[in-house]
Amino acid sequence: MNKLLAKLNGRLLPLRWLRVLRERSRLDEVRVFALGVKHEHRHTGTAAAFYAEIWRECLRRRIRRAETGWILEVNEPMNRAMQALGGDIVKRYRLYEREI
Repeated sequence: MNKLLAKLNGRLLPLRWLRVLRERSRLDEVRVFALGVKHEHRHTGTAAAFYAEIWRECLRRRIRRAETGWILEVNEPMNRAMQALGGDIVKRYRLYEREI
């Protein structure tokens, strides 16, 4: 959606919002912002079903690329799941602290 909105140069009026409605089906990238499940639902198959549904919907909409939000390096289960789905780490954010 960001690619499409960038083409509009921040303007939706007078009729540019029609372009958004028309061209949104052509979008081929998605950002998945929530992937986790509550602790009590882990190891129940809920996460696998959730990922499978996202995968099916992306295939249906002909999405060719998906991006997730940040995942902690120490979150091994989530990192393994993303690798199993064919994901690669493309950005790494680290915070450093020092007294001034």
